[in-house]
Amino acid sequence: MDEDVLVARIRAKVAASSERPLRAPATANEIADFEAAVDLRLPQFYVRLLTEVGNGGYGPGFGIIGIPPTGYVDEDLRAGNNLAEAYLSGRRCDERAWRTPRGFLPLCNWGCGTFSHVDALSEDAVVVTDQVSDDRLEYTETAPSLAGWLSDWIAGVDLGGAMYEIVGYRDGVNPFTKAPLRFPLRRLRGRRVDVDGRL
Repeated sequence: MDEDVLVARIRAKVAASSERPLRAPATANEIADFEAAVDLRLPQFYVRLLTEVGNGGYGPGFGIIGIPPTGYVDEDLRAGNNLAEAYLSGRRCDERAWRTPRGFLPLCNWGCGTFSHVDALSEDAVVVTDQVSDDRLEYTETAPSLAGWLSDWIAGVDLGGAMYEIVGYRDGVNPFTKAPLRFPLRRLRGRRVDVDGRL
């Protein structure tokens, strides 16, 4: 889909939704300040979202996270205060297995500690999603481009559900009713991303 058309459709969908209050668009100065703070150049389509639609608070998951000082902030962000602080805090993590890879900016929260990220080092703004393994965070490519991912969202695709495949089941018991339960075991779909060179 043409990016101009996609931006217009996202704007229309967000305007018609009352899920969250829309933040005012980010300014060019705010983009420049953010890029300087995190030492990254943001992909063009990501910049268009922040400056032409709104500075976060809309979109998949619990909403796209905006940039400081006025962007939408998810309360589960590492460091909590804003996207720049969360990213830089993750980059400084002493434990390599839990360190945020260079360029992976938290994009939206899915709950239970799972975030999708925009890869700011990729021209197409690849979307990757993290998942806790036994001893580290692992990353899976969720979509080859942010524009394609949001095109699917506009088309009504359940992005949260589409990210996973069921690989088995675990039996349990409801602690209140004592009735048997069957829990699906899920894993992220897609190619695992090798992040060793970015840590």
